[in-house]
Amino acid sequence: MRDVFFEEVSKILDRYTIQFKGLTTGQHIYNLDVDNDFFAEFENSEISGGHLEVEIVLEKHSNMMELDFFIEGDVEVKCDRCLELFEIPTEFEGKLVVRISDSIEEGDQDDEIWFVNSNDYELPLAQYIYESICLSLPIQRYHGILDTSEEDCDKEMLSQLEKLSHHDDNTEAKTDSRWDKLKDIMKN
Repeated sequence: MRDVFFEEVSKILDRYTIQFKGLTTGQHIYNLDVDNDFFAEFENSEISGGHLEVEIVLEKHSNMMELDFFIEGDVEVKCDRCLELFEIPTEFEGKLVVRISDSIEEGDQDDEIWFVNSNDYELPLAQYIYESICLSLPIQRYHGILDTSEEDCDKEMLSQLEKLSHHDDNTEAKTDSRWDKLKDIMKN
């Protein structure tokens, strides 16, 4: 039973693998859809779900490939204010260079240049696509950004935050008397 589960999992991410062995030199275009099942494969993901279209333009040369990525759609994330899920639009454009070489040094690999062995025949792109989508998201995510509606923010949660953030104006800020002498030295 366990093997069937893992086989099903790999089938989902296998949709984002490109077989490059046997491709002719020149341009090849791939269109992929990213959906909720895709995001479910990544544990502890900041993205709950989404619907995005991925276009990959692969330019194959004799000893390398250039892949241009165009990703566009909506992802579901938690609002930083009210913690409710909401959808925000996202888009990404990026380039990945894949060099085919049998002499790969350990430090050669980086985020934009991959090295594959001449015996390899496929490129697993699921992790790259996932990370590209994550990097395209704004740092702060809340209702009201990127043409989303601020009114969709959970009113009850906002009310609770407002109550907790108020300070009593009648109380003076307490200072630690041990720092008073240091403050006097700094003034002089």
